[in-house]
Amino acid sequence: MNIFDGLLGYERLMLICGFVLFVFALAAITVMIVQRRDFKAAIMLIVIAIVLMGFPGIQAVKFNQGMVELDRIRAQPDAPADPAKKAQDREVLSQLQQRADNNPLLQAQISDGYRAIGDVDAAYNLANSVLKTKPSAAVEKTLVPVLTAKLNQVQAAPASATPAPSPPTVPGEPATTPTPTVTKPDSSKQREIADIAKQLQNTNTPLPAESHIALAKAYVALDQPQQARTSVEAALQVNPQLRVNPALLRAIRTDNATSTEH
Repeated sequence: MNIFDGLLGYERLMLICGFVLFVFALAAITVMIVQRRDFKAAIMLIVIAIVLMGFPGIQAVKFNQGMVELDRIRAQPDAPADPAKKAQDREVLSQLQQRADNNPLLQAQISDGYRAIGDVDAAYNLANSVLKTKPSAAVEKTLVPVLTAKLNQVQAAPASATPAPSPPTVPGEPATTPTPTVTKPDSSKQREIADIAKQLQNTNTPLPAESHIALAKAYVALDQPQQARTSVEAALQVNPQLRVNPALLRAIRTDNATSTEH
């Protein structure tokens, strides 16, 4: 952290100009005192300098308070159930985001903040913009929970369902009952799952067990059982006490048994 963190361009300029003017005014007052001259005009310069430095200073204090709030938001175990509290947290994140330009780590932390309040779409959109800058390993590590939450969200979304075609009606025969709706694979959803899984897999940081499990479910959905088994094994290496969803284990074991038979 430095004195310019969180300040906009014009606020930084005000702070620098105010400091220079303050030093100049002090020097002028010193010279005028030595020469026994009236230094009231120089005092006015000090007042102006204090005003110039004061506004950025207030903004810096607000920014630091926002950073404290950001840490609190990210640390909460669950998204706030109270709509008013969630709106308040979102406002804090929005204000910080306006001052996070050219600071990928802060942008990643704000992205994780959106994730913590349950706004996964906003979190992922910001994470995407950060990842395009080829960030450091520390930034990618901060974004891992966001990518994991987005991957889980996409997989949990219901697949589009379309009715199966009805058999042709033969004249003189009673009409058949409508064919029940069946779920067909959604190619766009498959692509989205694959893209997010690739982003998560490519982060230059060790993944937590929860991320490995999210990847395992994604690989099952993408019909890549070997990668799914590898992800489950990685999750159990990170956390041997982890309870894996029985449905996921059945999917892996079923495919393994089929492969053995062949």
